[in-house]
Amino acid sequence: MKSLPLPVAHVRNNLSDVLDDAKRGQRIRVTRHGKPVGWIIGEAERAQLDAAAGQVKSSRSRRPRRRA
Repeated sequence: MKSLPLPVAHVRNNLSDVLDDAKRGQRIRVTRHGKPVGWIIGEAERAQLDAAAGQVKSSRSRRPRRRA
């Protein structure tokens, strides 16, 4: 799903609606003066990111260390 860029002022003034969008799976890219400053994502997407990060972390710990 493509991210939806929204200015900070819009997010501040419409936080409830923005959170509803995130809950439905929309990724919201928060911008200030047209430049990205953060993201708002729903709980389900956060769980997917956490699971993916855990898989990467566990695969790294299984690799043998290289000696210098």
